[in-house]
Amino acid sequence: MDATTSHVGSTPERHQIDRTRWVSIRPIERSDAAGLSDFYARLSPESRRRRFLGCGTRPSDDLAHALTERDGEGFVGILRELGPRDGAVVAHASIQPDGQGRAEIAFAVADELQGRGLGRDLMNAVMQHARRLGLHELSAMLYAENAPMRQLLRGTGMRIVADRIDLGVEEITLAL
Repeated sequence: MDATTSHVGSTPERHQIDRTRWVSIRPIERSDAAGLSDFYARLSPESRRRRFLGCGTRPSDDLAHALTERDGEGFVGILRELGPRDGAVVAHASIQPDGQGRAEIAFAVADELQGRGLGRDLMNAVMQHARRLGLHELSAMLYAENAPMRQLLRGTGMRIVADRIDLGVEEITLAL
């Protein structure tokens, strides 16, 4: 389904899931640490393995705090529904600037919401934010077999300046 679009920043972007649920994409805040930790705990071991390029065990609470330490260096997708999961984090994009005009990016979407365009909406938010920061390159590391992530990166329309695979891990660098 298509998302209803608005500017990511002070106004969250609204991504319609179905008739009664949507996800609001907004900049991450320090107060999101507990929700982010719960989100990663709910991901399947395979989704965690793909996100963190390692074993699929639950990341520590310290990592969730580190990913929320600096307001605005990432985005979260917050579920909106009439139900018990209302307000839950269901997606995350991190942006780690290197201070030299580049940043590493990474994404995770709740297993049950994968393939619905939420990753694309997160990527659009990341690209808009990166341009506002004056960044000129974004890079992502992924397992070479992670076709959905590769498709997401290649589908941005940005020029690929590097695409390297070493020991099964691929690094794709995009020019903004």
